[in-house]
Amino acid sequence: MRLLRYLSFRFFALAVTATLMLAAIAEVLDLVDNAGDILDRGEGAAGFIEYLSLRTPTLIAHSLPLGALIGALAALAFLARNSEIVAMRAAGRSSWELFALMVPGAFVLAVAQCALLDVVLPKTQRSLAVWWAAGPDPKIHSDKPAWLRLGDQIISFEGLRDRGRTLVNLKVYDRDAEKVAIGRTTAAEARYEKRRWTLVGATHTSWLRDSFNVQTPADGPWRTTLTPADAVAALTPGGLMSSDSAQEVLAGERVANAPPSFYATLIQRIYAGPMGVAVMLLLAMPAAFLNWRDARSARYVFVGLGLGLSFLLTDGLLTSLGGAGVLSPVVGAWSGVILFAAIGAFNLFRMERGLARPRLSRAAGNLLPEPSR
Repeated sequence: MRLLRYLSFRFFALAVTATLMLAAIAEVLDLVDNAGDILDRGEGAAGFIEYLSLRTPTLIAHSLPLGALIGALAALAFLARNSEIVAMRAAGRSSWELFALMVPGAFVLAVAQCALLDVVLPKTQRSLAVWWAAGPDPKIHSDKPAWLRLGDQIISFEGLRDRGRTLVNLKVYDRDAEKVAIGRTTAAEARYEKRRWTLVGATHTSWLRDSFNVQTPADGPWRTTLTPADAVAALTPGGLMSSDSAQEVLAGERVANAPPSFYATLIQRIYAGPMGVAVMLLLAMPAAFLNWRDARSARYVFVGLGLGLSFLLTDGLLTSLGGAGVLSPVVGAWSGVILFAAIGAFNLFRMERGLARPRLSRAAGNLLPEPSR
């Protein structure tokens, strides 16, 4: 139990340190790019503090997998440097047991990342988008109208003002049960006041057979579940949402601005993504064979680093293909994790077998001098 706590805490502490350092570097670069826009808001230091508080969770979540890889490599290198791995091998412990003793630290990191992806990031990213939209020069803009699907309706608007509380040039397409358009409502503006929308300068055009192209005024209340935050998120690429919200989108109860495959993949990634921490630990295990007296053994560290970076690249590509509908959402979300877990396990098994003492051939045995009598 003491060895379990020691190794798990060593890995956990180094992984957290590496993650925070990577996030800090990314934060500095991000501030260099956005400092001018933050200052233009006229909020001074308070603006920087609010931006940092909303932006930092995203950078930490993105840095965590690479931080876990660097933390695992550093932990194993320190253990090898102090001859602790040699002592554990002398006590009969294998590299697999060393991996198992560090898994609890990976489990805590995985739980933290799952909480970030499913609870923290959806709220902070949406709050950050709304915060930008309230500035004098909003960063939320689009060269083409935003399109959303909400139940049987298709919604389009060209811009927004007042933190998404005013939609400009709104178009609402009504569809029947067979998804055939039966009418369109156009409005110069849609204003959100007292938890309801009001259309201004609106006209409804019927596309039914009995009243084709008949236009009627449509100013007044607009009944919809769309919220100003949903409108802001529609013009914010890359925004995340929780698994519950994604389920509501697939059920048609929430606004969608992406194909269904995107939300199905997102649900799978909330659970598959944190598993990447354990995969990173497994891919870093070749560093356990590092020998500070042999410079050639440094290649084991580079093998672990190369495998970890390849995992990040491949996993991101497969996830994108799943979100685009090229691959099944389950395949896109999980195939990278499963593939590199198998690669890491095979690589560690092969290296562990290499530690076994090779058998001398009969010919080589005949060359040995006979023992003296």
